[in-house]
Amino acid sequence: MKLTCIGRYGPYPRAGGACTCYLLVHEGKNILLDLGCGALSKLLNIIAPEQIDALFLSHLHADHISDALTLRYALEVCRKLGRKETPLPVYMPDTPKAEAGILASHPMIDAHFVSDGMACDICGLSARFALMPHAVPSFAISLSAQGKTIVYSGDTRDGERLIPFAQNADLLLMEAAVLSMHRSDGVQHVSASQAGQIAAAAGVRQMIVTHIFPEYNEDDIISEVRTGFAKAQLAQELCTIEV
Repeated sequence: MKLTCIGRYGPYPRAGGACTCYLLVHEGKNILLDLGCGALSKLLNIIAPEQIDALFLSHLHADHISDALTLRYALEVCRKLGRKETPLPVYMPDTPKAEAGILASHPMIDAHFVSDGMACDICGLSARFALMPHAVPSFAISLSAQGKTIVYSGDTRDGERLIPFAQNADLLLMEAAVLSMHRSDGVQHVSASQAGQIAAAAGVRQMIVTHIFPEYNEDDIISEVRTGFAKAQLAQELCTIEV
């Protein structure tokens, strides 16, 4: 499995950057993990819209789905030009209903609504889903093939459910949205230090830090994550890791 960072920011990107989006390639199939604002333009430097084989949307907040709305238009153009006949499989929550309805109602979207504990095959990968605590239903996803596992946290308020779900994963793609000094009880994201602690408690082999707040100094983020998980790496747009 080859994972490429397309976008790494949240809740909005830095100038020239993009919100969360990752391209996972396995045996010639292209699976997207989220498609936040600014990501589609960057993705099109790598693959065309008709080459996307599946899309997973962890939750339906704008910084994770904005460019999925635009992707609908691109897929419709591909259909009219004869480059794509079948709708794109999109795995996503069914709430909030307004956002889910906008996506699922498009003829080039084949919506698969995920639930806690659900398991299925996505392009030859064994996929499992787990509901995480967040302001709206948010799902982590585990993708496994040939004895290797990648877990993407999505957005989560804590690690109580994520730690057992990500246990012994080869790679944890983990949000670290806020520094500890800015985290209060009402914040719906883990702090950078919590992110590192979650990775350590889960016993993962590698950790990539994503969902970066654009106003932070990146050195402050990764330094805090590494207090819990010394091998953590900060996601870099268009950089690739093999698992």
